[in-house]
Amino acid sequence: MNRDADPRPSLALPPLAVHPLRFTADAPAMIAFLRALGMVPVVTAGADAFGQLVSGAGQVMIHATSGADSGARAADTDLCLAVPETDAAAAALREGGFAVDVWDETYGRQGVLEGPVGERVALNETQRDLYGYEGHDPSGADPRLSVTAVLASDDFDRDAAWAARLGFRAGSAAAADGTGSEGGIEWFRALRGPGSAGTIGLHRPAEGDRRVRATGTEFGDMLQVRLGFETTEDLEQLAARLTAAGHPARVMTAPTARSVHVTDPDGEHLEIHPRPAA
Repeated sequence: MNRDADPRPSLALPPLAVHPLRFTADAPAMIAFLRALGMVPVVTAGADAFGQLVSGAGQVMIHATSGADSGARAADTDLCLAVPETDAAAAALREGGFAVDVWDETYGRQGVLEGPVGERVALNETQRDLYGYEGHDPSGADPRLSVTAVLASDDFDRDAAWAARLGFRAGSAAAADGTGSEGGIEWFRALRGPGSAGTIGLHRPAEGDRRVRATGTEFGDMLQVRLGFETTEDLEQLAARLTAAGHPARVMTAPTARSVHVTDPDGEHLEIHPRPAA
């Protein structure tokens, strides 16, 4: 049975967006790198020690490891979901059978929900009271760029069924975006959310991948992803732009797809794939 088809009714969810939280040893460098890609900050703090950035679809939060309370290491990346209002999202998620915890922070209501096998995924509410943070105009975000949270998965059907309950589903453009087969084995599946939600990408586990990060706090074990992106920009032009900005990049051709490969300031390999037309 294909477990992508969940028997529960579709949830009337408020907008959700992929919102990876990247911990880094050099927050200003990571923020500058994401800006070179086409993201723009909406909230920053402490001389760019923290930043929340948006793209045409999806968001990324950058947090310096020096200010992390949970023992995060550079390049650790938690899967989070951005929501307009945490309480409204939590109520809808609970109706759909998710276990959700919600609490107050100085910057808003926050929460966590259960991942596919009990991992924790944070809910980050849109920050309305800046509490000393600096707000920015997000209108300059590149509409061609979309964030992908790449999840190491040993069971695509299980993880896709979980994501589908959140509104992230597989499309039909398999050959165009690399969701085909390599050696007869499916290795990647793109699950795209509606509107500006971004993408959850399921990838067969590779050496060095880990599924969870133990925080040693009330947050529990956070579901881990890698940063990735999709774009409708010409890949050769994108690679040239990144190289000119000090991030050497090149276009690689795999058996099923072309993509831009680049190393981010944390030394992590990052790929930008073509985004199929809607």
